[in-house]
Amino acid sequence: MNDLADVSNVATELISSVVEIEIARRLPDEGGLPASPGFYAWWARMNAIEGVPLSPHPNHQQSGLLYVGIAPARATSSQTLRTRVVGNHLSGNLGSSTFRLTLAALLRETLGLHPERRTTKVVLPADENAALSAWQAENLRVSWCVVAQPWLLEPAVIDIMAPPLNLAANGNHPFHATLSEARRSLRGAAVAPRTPGAQG
Repeated sequence: MNDLADVSNVATELISSVVEIEIARRLPDEGGLPASPGFYAWWARMNAIEGVPLSPHPNHQQSGLLYVGIAPARATSSQTLRTRVVGNHLSGNLGSSTFRLTLAALLRETLGLHPERRTTKVVLPADENAALSAWQAENLRVSWCVVAQPWLLEPAVIDIMAPPLNLAANGNHPFHATLSEARRSLRGAAVAPRTPGAQG
């Protein structure tokens, strides 16, 4: 059974290892995200997203905690910190990243985003998805912590770190209802993708 010391150690490492996105993208042997299981945390420039309550990082007062995630989410998954963060959160579209979808929901008016519905997923047109990636590069930082079975500790880590953009295991957070509504609104605004040459 994992104890409080394990949870505290994860939180401490996530707080102490914050880096720029360009560093996280480097190969593992060059200091980038490892192809290992564990936790990651997203940090944003203060006031980067209007209305999101951020607590300043103790050593980087210009940044605040946004979101905490794990990779893989279960024992049967082959995802790693590297595939999840670089492959999904930084390079994917909304359908492959809850964190990316959440950012789009909160930045829809700021970035002028127009979500589209494709089968069961909500995505962004390629140019708008690229604009979201550019926003991430300008405003976000990331940290990580290697943990063999992160899903065992996830609820406890979220509980003590209280990231505003997590919904699961975070129902008591004061931003929970606002975030839930923003995500519902994004999905509700999604329309069928435009066909090439369509008017309007």
